[in-house]
Formats: sequence, C-alpha cells, structure tokens
Amino acid sequence: MKKAVHHWQIAAMMGNVGARHNLGFDELQNGNYQRAMKHFMIAAKCSYKDSLHNIKEGFRLGHVTKEDFEKTLRDYQSSCDETKSEQRDRAAVILAREQE
Repeated sequence: MKKAVHHWQIAAMMGNVGARHNLGFDELQNGNYQRAMKHFMIAAKCSYKDSLHNIKEGFRLGHVTKEDFEKTLRDYQSSCDETKSEQRDRAAVILAREQE
C-alpha cells in the first residue's frame, strides 16, 4: 500500500483529482480524519462528487466545520458551473441515446 500512496501523492501534486480523493480515503482508513477531510475538500473543489459526499458525511460526523462545509459546497458548485457548456450538454444527450 505504501507504493500506491506514494504514486497517489505524486499524481495529486500533478493535479490528478482521483488520486487526491484516494489519498483522503487512505487517511480516513488510518484514522487521520482532519487530513482526510482536507484531501476530500481539495478534490471536491475540482468537481469530484465522491469527495463531496465524503465531506457531507464528515460534516455529519463532526469532522468538518459548518464554515468549511459551506465553502466546499460553494466551491464545488462553482467548479461544476465553470465546466458547463452547450457542447457538453449536447454530447451528453448523444451518449445517452447511444446507451439506450
């Protein structure tokens, strides 16, 4: 597992959001809740929905302050809004039709 964590750290430093989420999950399993929540917050700010879910759960369990939770929600929504476009919406419709 040490090798995986090392590679996730490198990938996270290079901007890989999934790796950042994985680091948060690893910290969570090791009982480092505050570090885990920080990793999840960073990933959620980049529109990573699973990390947002973990932040909600962390808030529910008392590991995330209300202020941090609200800020992460705003940042998540802002990031999602930045990636929206008509072209992406049309592509999603086309993909949905192909999968039927």
